[in-house]
Amino acid sequence: SLKSVQRSHGPAALSLGLAMESMESPSPSAEPMGAERTAAEEAFMQEWPQLSLQASSADYYFNSYNHYGVHEDVLKDSVTMTAFVKAILHNAHLFRGAVVLDVGAGLGMLSLLAAKAGAKKVIALETQKELVMMGEKVARKNGFGPDVLEFVCGSAGTLNKLPDGLEQVDIVMGEWMGYFLMYESRLGEVLKARDRWLKPGGLMFPDRAKLYVALLEDAQYVDRHFNYYAKVWGFDYSVMRAPAQTEPVVNAFAPSQLLSTTPCVLDLDLRKCSVSDCFDMAAPFQCMCKREGKVHALLSWFEIRFDVCHKPVSFGTGPKSPATCWKQVAFFLNSSVPRHVRHNERVRGMLAVRKRSEERRHLDIKIVLEEASSEEPQVHFYRW
Repeated sequence: SLKSVQRSHGPAALSLGLAMESMESPSPSAEPMGAERTAAEEAFMQEWPQLSLQASSADYYFNSYNHYGVHEDVLKDSVTMTAFVKAILHNAHLFRGAVVLDVGAGLGMLSLLAAKAGAKKVIALETQKELVMMGEKVARKNGFGPDVLEFVCGSAGTLNKLPDGLEQVDIVMGEWMGYFLMYESRLGEVLKARDRWLKPGGLMFPDRAKLYVALLEDAQYVDRHFNYYAKVWGFDYSVMRAPAQTEPVVNAFAPSQLLSTTPCVLDLDLRKCSVSDCFDMAAPFQCMCKREGKVHALLSWFEIRFDVCHKPVSFGTGPKSPATCWKQVAFFLNSSVPRHVRHNERVRGMLAVRKRSEERRHLDIKIVLEEASSEEPQVHFYRW
C-alpha cells in the first residue's frame, strides 16, 4: 500500500549544494521551527513525483485506532507512560484546579492522570464513538464522574463549543505522536485545540518535540528482505527489490549499527509552532561519521519533552534509549552499491516531509544524500 519513487533531479542536486554551503559542522540540534525557509529548502520542497498509487498504508490504518490492541501497545510502553505520569503527577501544582483538554484521548489514560492530579475539569476529546463509550466506563470505574472527567465525541476541528459553557482551558495535552513522530500523528488536532481554546499563558503537555536522523549500516536486513527477491521459489522477483527497499521500516535497531552523529532536523515548540512546521518541512543536515562502514539507510527517531515542568521530563525513542512502542524508522536507500564512508567523513543531505491532505494521515517523504564522487545525488521519494 505504499509506493516510492527514486530518481535523479538536477534542481534537487543544486538545492542540496546551496544548502550545504553554509554548514560548517554538524549541529547538535535544530533551531526551533518558525523561521522562514531558506531558498534551498524551498527549492527542495517543490519537486515531488506523480505517483500512480493513490492509496497509502495510512488509508488502511485510518479506522483502526478504535482497535484496542493499538492502545494496549502504548499502555504497556513503560518508557512513554512513565514520562507522562511523572510530568503530570509530579507537577500536580500545575493541574490543581485547572481546566484540561485532552486531545485524542483514546481510552482516557492522560485524562485520568490529570483528574488524579487535581484538575477541576478534564475534557477528554475523542473522535471514535466506541472509545468514548469505553473511556466513560473506565472513568466511572475509577471514581471520576462527568463533573470532573467528561468524554466528548468529536475533534478540535468539528467541535462547536466546549461543555459547561467553557470558553478557554488552562492546559492542552495529548499523546499525539506517531512513528517517525509524524506518521499517524494527531498533532494537527492538538494545535487546532491550542489555537481555539488555550488561554493566553496556558500550558502544553508535552511542549517540545524533536526529530533526529543518523546514517545506518544494516547489510543483514538488506540481504534478508531485499536481496531475497532475486530468487523466490525458483522465480525471479527482482522487480520487487526497488519498491521494497524504499519502503520505511519500523524496527528496533542496535546502537552499534549507527555510523554517524545524530543531528536534529526538526525542533517543534508546541506552544507556538504551526502545522506546516511539521507537515510541510525541509531541513538540511550533516552527519559526521564515527566509524568506517557502508550506508544502507537513514535512520530516524524522536524525543518528547515536558520543559514546563519544575524538573523537565523527557523520553527518547532512539537506539541508545530504552525500547518504546515507537521504535525507530529506517529509510533504506535504493542504491545498487551502498556508499562506503570513513571515520570523520562528513555526509550532507536534506529531508523533506509533506502531508497533502488534512483528512488523511499519509505522508510524502523525500531524502537526498550527497555522493562521495562528483556524481549527481539520487533523490529518494516515499509515500507512507
